[in-house]
Amino acid sequence: MTKKEKKLNLSITNPRVFDAVKLLCALLIALVITFLVLCLISKNPVKAFFTILTGPLSKRRYFGAVIESFIPYAFAGLAAGILFKSGAFNLGAEGIYIISGVSVAAVACSSITTSGFLHPILCVLAAAVTGGVLMIIPSFLKAKFGTNEMVVSLMLNSIYLGISMYLIRTFLLTKTTSTIGSKDYLPTAKIKYLYEPLRISPAFILLIIVTIVLYLVMFKTKLGYQMRLAGANPKFAEYSGISAFKLAIITAAMAGVLAGTGSAIQLLTQSSFYQPDKTATGIGFSGMLLAMLGRNNPIGIVVASFLIKYLEQGASVLYFSDTSVPSEIVAIVEGIIILLISSQYFLRGFREKMLLKEGLKKDAK
Repeated sequence: MTKKEKKLNLSITNPRVFDAVKLLCALLIALVITFLVLCLISKNPVKAFFTILTGPLSKRRYFGAVIESFIPYAFAGLAAGILFKSGAFNLGAEGIYIISGVSVAAVACSSITTSGFLHPILCVLAAAVTGGVLMIIPSFLKAKFGTNEMVVSLMLNSIYLGISMYLIRTFLLTKTTSTIGSKDYLPTAKIKYLYEPLRISPAFILLIIVTIVLYLVMFKTKLGYQMRLAGANPKFAEYSGISAFKLAIITAAMAGVLAGTGSAIQLLTQSSFYQPDKTATGIGFSGMLLAMLGRNNPIGIVVASFLIKYLEQGASVLYFSDTSVPSEIVAIVEGIIILLISSQYFLRGFREKMLLKEGLKKDAK
């Protein structure tokens, strides 16, 4: 088969095409089940269903909310995707989102600069460095001492929350509320909109650039090949001369930088002060689900992030017109899609039949 023929192979036997078909079928099944649920709880299920699908498009501010809210989640998904693609089970993105917020708050609340251009950049850099350094710890301990990476990273998530609460309470605590939260960010620290009606900010452009760069690194470079090989067959990667220690440190640092960046964007676009136990919680864990939905592919992760946030916004729009339908109904769609995508048996039989047919055709020729 020539290179041209490989590029034009749109058969379901092509792994990438199969993944896309699998995701589409999972989405359709999830939407059908969601409609059936709406039939049980809504007085007008057809209208409710179409509101979920089209609600974000009914007003510019609704669609703008989708664009603004999906960006931090996409960064969390990209961070998790890098780790999972290289075979790592570092689940520390949640803790990185939380403790990087302290770095953001510290810089955002200080008059380190009066430039509205430089101040948010410094905030993002502070969070990225914090994330890049701290994300290495579980991977370093595993590579050096053989500790359980998943257990260590989950434990550190709780530790980082405690540290963040202490630092905010001791050094940045506001006096205006009874909860533990930082002082208000200075106006110069906020990320400004490039196009306010749709809430498009420099963070959106940064996400596009990062996604393209990550895709090229993952699929067009030696480092990306090593990551994919280590994830697919760790023993073979080791026998091929790939340094497991070096690869673990590099991938963890990259994931940490992405998580820290996502945390900074979340805080500087959607809040005016920082509460460690509320503002950025849950995003890191959501990123793991998005990485699974996107099959650890940077482009797929970003698309999955946008899709989930779009459906969540549609459910929020629906809630205003039909309070009998809980906004959490999107969790049904998300859960079903994840179950089907993660299943090794979903559509496998159909693909095996197609592979057999193609094999018989080739033998006949």
